[in-house]
Amino acid sequence: MLDFDGGFTRTIKDYFKLDIKDDYIPESFWFSDLLTKDQVMEGWDYFLSSNAFEQLNPIVDPEHFNAKFGAYPVHFITNIPPDCLERREKNLRNAGFKFDSAHCAGFINYDGNSSKTKAEVIGELHQEEKSIIFVDDHPDNCLNVLESFPDAEIWLMSRPFNADFEHPEIRRARDWEDVLGHYGTLASN
Repeated sequence: MLDFDGGFTRTIKDYFKLDIKDDYIPESFWFSDLLTKDQVMEGWDYFLSSNAFEQLNPIVDPEHFNAKFGAYPVHFITNIPPDCLERREKNLRNAGFKFDSAHCAGFINYDGNSSKTKAEVIGELHQEEKSIIFVDDHPDNCLNVLESFPDAEIWLMSRPFNADFEHPEIRRARDWEDVLGHYGTLASN
């Protein structure tokens, strides 16, 4: 929903004085094509404490998203430290997104605490007889949700780091227009 890659890249570009283009797209999930692991962690800590973290631009038009999904329960699940969730919610609301809740979950644990998977959070939120549409950019999250909710419609948002991933039951989206365009006019479900 928000341009994490762009915001993080601009922040670490300035922080480390990197000579990269403004539209740089990381080849790896961990930015290993650009930084060492220690630099990524140092840059991440700096990013979390910066204003840039809560001023990420939307990657989908919020009005278009709200018009398409606004009549349904919308829950954002993100893999950030729990103490940053309020700032993420503020960023989403300031960008114009309407949603029911936001949660921290995923396969990256912070401060040694094991977090819930995204499928576990969906399980807590899921209402009987409601369809699940899940969109993520990491294949592990998509597989986790598919395993727990085989009837869910799962979309993998294309990024260079997931280009080799293929699965017959997981749809691939180049961008949010692919997802929004697929649903046309949603029927009540």
